[in-house]
Amino acid sequence: MKICQNRKFYSILCMIFLFFFFSGGISFGKKVNKCLLCHKVKRAPKILENGEKLSLYVDPEGYKASVHGNIDCIFCHLEIKPDHPKPIKIKSKKEYVNQLAKNCLKCHPVSLISKSPSHAKVIKRKDVNCVECHGSHYIKSIKDWKKTVSTSNYCLMCHNFRIVKTLSSGEKLSLRVNREEIQKSVHVKLECTECHYNFSKTKHPLYNYKNRKAYTVELSKKICQRCHTEEQLKKNPAHYTLSKTSSCIECHGFHNVKPAKLAKAVSENKYCLNCHTREIVKKMENGEVLSLSVNESQIMSSVHKKLACSKCHKGYSTKSHPVRSFKSIAEYRSMAQEVCKNCHAKEVSDYNISIHKTLVSKGYSKAPDCLGCHGYHGVSKISTNDVAKHKLCSRCHSKEGDSFKESIHYKAYKEGKEGTPVCSSCHGAHKVLPTSIANLKDYCINCHNEARSYHNKWLYNPPFKLESFVDVHFDGSSCAVCHASGEKAIVLILATSENKVLTLEELSKLTNWDIEEIKAKLDKNGDNFIQKEELWGFLGDLKELVKVELKGRLDMVNKNDAHKITSKKEAIKDCAFCHDQKAQFIEKLEINKEEGRAERIDAEKSAVNSAYAIPNIKDFYVLGLTKIDVLDTLFVVALIAGIGVAAGHIFLRIVTIPIRRKKKEGQ
Repeated sequence: MKICQNRKFYSILCMIFLFFFFSGGISFGKKVNKCLLCHKVKRAPKILENGEKLSLYVDPEGYKASVHGNIDCIFCHLEIKPDHPKPIKIKSKKEYVNQLAKNCLKCHPVSLISKSPSHAKVIKRKDVNCVECHGSHYIKSIKDWKKTVSTSNYCLMCHNFRIVKTLSSGEKLSLRVNREEIQKSVHVKLECTECHYNFSKTKHPLYNYKNRKAYTVELSKKICQRCHTEEQLKKNPAHYTLSKTSSCIECHGFHNVKPAKLAKAVSENKYCLNCHTREIVKKMENGEVLSLSVNESQIMSSVHKKLACSKCHKGYSTKSHPVRSFKSIAEYRSMAQEVCKNCHAKEVSDYNISIHKTLVSKGYSKAPDCLGCHGYHGVSKISTNDVAKHKLCSRCHSKEGDSFKESIHYKAYKEGKEGTPVCSSCHGAHKVLPTSIANLKDYCINCHNEARSYHNKWLYNPPFKLESFVDVHFDGSSCAVCHASGEKAIVLILATSENKVLTLEELSKLTNWDIEEIKAKLDKNGDNFIQKEELWGFLGDLKELVKVELKGRLDMVNKNDAHKITSKKEAIKDCAFCHDQKAQFIEKLEINKEEGRAERIDAEKSAVNSAYAIPNIKDFYVLGLTKIDVLDTLFVVALIAGIGVAAGHIFLRIVTIPIRRKKKEGQ
């Protein structure tokens, strides 16, 4: 028994046994015939323990013609006992076949059948057994079978199973071939070896690739381009360009390649997605890489789900696919604006005068455009989703987003109240202007349309209650000054007579002073604080070259505090807060930089109390806060003079009464 346990010895013993058997020295024919007495009869299949049905029928002629035709049944069916036909308990087909397949190795030792590297790999698999490939009762000799079977059927004997190859990278590559896919493909009439030309019935080399990408690229070059030459690919420029960045297999698949005519017969969107659902990229002239992959689920959940691809991508169709080149991703994105304009002309027109467009034009890569806010293919209707609107702006304006969370507006928004404002409610969605020139109060009034009449209850000049008094306050002060917490400031801005705010860049062009020279003239002593003499001296020099004036208003020192809107109960309703001469306001001179962002420089508060402020500061005068002493002196002098003239007149009238009486009597 110990000797028989040696596999090599046992294999040699089996081979000697088979030699005598096939030479006629031994015969089990009687046993075979005895088994076939029952098993050649077609009857109902055996019901296994798991409910499967197993046929027990064996065709005598088919079995005798097989390579095992002279072998007795019990040579393979070692489970058969002397008391057979006593029923045998079988749990399942798979378990039964696996058990029988082990008996194959008694005559066909592993060392012998592993001479073929590919066969050796299959043997090691636990999920594939001999019977699955070679069959059971009607096995032909390998030589005879190879003569009669077609090359493709020969290959599919193994590749019909779930064979997996592990690449050097650890990636798993399925080598299973779906026969139905081949039947429907454009390559249905080709034998396997016409593509896999280095394989045959007698030769089966093994591929060794680092990863899946290397495998697909190499196979595309070696196989596909044998028939589909570079000259043919150049007939379609887009296809040729794509072939330089992606392998054939990535787009067309392995064995399920469809005819081009069939692909063009599908809907336009499906035709486009046939390629664009894959990882396709486009290289820009500056080396940047743009993904052209499209997520179909994003399109189907977007507002554009009913549009054909060519509705946006003009010039593209199932028949035409031009190749376009761009210097950079930024240039590509700028072209997208023209696409959006086809349907959204007003929105694009508003965007073109916005601060966002200005920043994009200046080369700020993070500045938003149509695609930056709305995305490429997953465009959602932001106007119906307040959460999306708030989160969208907060991606770039995180500090402002955090400040907004401290406001009464955000509280109402969290409570789910309808119509509560978000970023675009005050700043607009597309026509987003710099806060220094935006008329934000108009947006406030859009929601608070009762604001004029409500403020008129306490913003009036007794005894007159006119809404014009309210408008004066609204024009000279931002709503946040009274309705938000934080430091307040008197802000002076350089503007033209047409009320256009001037930037440093515009001032430089108008005066021929460079930007640094403008700053030096404004802050002569370089202390980063503008004294009133410096301010009025600079303005005097500037007016000799440009028609310019100062526009004044009350605003928040930190613009971000303007988002911290408080409740009506906490709002300032005290006239003295602004009109008292000791009101706590900081003075700032605001200058717009070229990119549209404002820079504020501290200025001497007494500048607005100067007589120079009268002709220079437009539409801004706050009693007490901007009190000008010289005007008070002139007023007192005028008052005294007026009283003196009146008193002198009365005195002269009294003194001259006798004279006037005599004249009257003489008449």
